Amino acid sequence: MYETRIVWESETQVVGEIIRFDPSIPALPSENEISALWPRFMSRVPEIRNAAGGTYGLNLFGEGCLPGGPFHYMAGIGVEPPSADSLPEGMDTVTIPAGLYAVVTRKGVIDGIRDAFRYYWEEWLPASGYVTRSSGIEYEYYDDRYLGNDNPESVMEIWCPIELAQPAPVENRVASVFVHVTDLRRSAEWYSTLLGLPLREERLDGPVYWFELEGTQILLDSNVNNRRNPDWHEEMKPRLMLATNDIDGAYRYAQELGEPFTEPQHFDPVAFFTFRDPEGNSLMVCRNLATAEATIRPSADSPVTGIGGVFLDVKEVASAARWYSKLFGLPLEESRLQAPIYPIPVTKGAALLLDGNRHRNQEQFTELFYFETEDFDRALTFIREHGIELASEPQHFDDLSEVTLLDPDGNRIVIAAMKR
Repeated sequence: MYETRIVWESETQVVGEIIRFDPSIPALPSENEISALWPRFMSRVPEIRNAAGGTYGLNLFGEGCLPGGPFHYMAGIGVEPPSADSLPEGMDTVTIPAGLYAVVTRKGVIDGIRDAFRYYWEEWLPASGYVTRSSGIEYEYYDDRYLGNDNPESVMEIWCPIELAQPAPVENRVASVFVHVTDLRRSAEWYSTLLGLPLREERLDGPVYWFELEGTQILLDSNVNNRRNPDWHEEMKPRLMLATNDIDGAYRYAQELGEPFTEPQHFDPVAFFTFRDPEGNSLMVCRNLATAEATIRPSADSPVTGIGGVFLDVKEVASAARWYSKLFGLPLEESRLQAPIYPIPVTKGAALLLDGNRHRNQEQFTELFYFETEDFDRALTFIREHGIELASEPQHFDDLSEVTLLDPDGNRIVIAAMKR
């Protein structure tokens, strides 16, 4: 029997050596070209900078690769942070995309590995409700549980990219975070200064000013037009925007799970609606068929590199985690349910953090999101030089340093430096 679990895995960088492997050549797994590759690669691991974690055997099925036909195989090791500019001679780097994976754990000698693949493809996958995800990479994972090819106590994992046969219509990605403001120009100037970006005068004519930051955008919303609508009320102000390719399907789905404030509104090429989660947070779901604008990064003059995470205040972390996992069609990570913050896996962009700290600590404020910085001292100097108001003094923890700012409307924005 094999243990199979479903997990969301973040993007991973792997550095290693690639060979072309032909499975039609008769040989046991312990005697084939892949087994010969591994000791050669492992002897060169000390050459790889920033190696971290276990080792990976990547099955790289390129375009036109036929079942049972030749493919490329990489013996590699995870690296963090990635450093492709310092690859050892003869090695390559491959990015394993973030996404859902079925993880088959097997125990035994390496010559039994084909049975594990057979179990996955012929038994588990057809009955699972999942299908193969084309954007992923199938790979083997080895850590200190693997005791050698001939050891019957060796444990290794086979990771297979999957997606629901009927995917959730709302993508697990924070497309934009809303900052609700009273004076659009004043706020646009404040955020432009922090990001080191020029003020775009043409964007001040409407009710919204935006920063098309790489990963997750910022939308400054004055709500001027909303307040002219007699059917609109303040609790409808969205905290964040989620993406969809099917606005009508997403709306029907939201009706099942939450409480829609509005029906889909169509303003080609954009359509959107807002709804409320069980905790009372207002969310916008948007479909945008327009050609995507080129994303930007904060300038070199700015101490921040982009939005690292968006906070959603919740009272019951476990129930909120279950609800959002269902919304996005994600597996629930039971081991994280007792923590004060539950991170929802995302395809890209800012982390989505269900934050129970405000309720637990009986705090009356909200922190909207955090900017990341690579140089905390430089960030503090920038803040002082520009007279930016602090909500609290800088704090230092084992894993990060952070400081909280107040924007012109008193919105609390965090700047954080992660300690790697």
